[in-house]
Amino acid sequence: MTVHERPTADLTDEQREQLLRNVAELHTALARYVEALRPQLEAIGRAFADLGQQLHAAGLIDAGGNPTARPDRPAWQSPYGPPQRRR
Repeated sequence: MTVHERPTADLTDEQREQLLRNVAELHTALARYVEALRPQLEAIGRAFADLGQQLHAAGLIDAGGNPTARPDRPAWQSPYGPPQRRR
């Protein structure tokens, strides 16, 4: 068999019908799962949107979601001061 040839399965008609039923059942179950999950995902999206609006209203982020204030120290600097030298 070459790279471009597809393997052929020798399924019986009964096996093919069972496979189609299994795929249809899986599709139905996944569709029900997605529909059940939709309200929670929409609530999470609203919560994040509200959080973004609150941060923007507080002046902590701009319209693009970027911080408005510079940090009070460089990112590499520890709040505990410079590292102690070894003796």
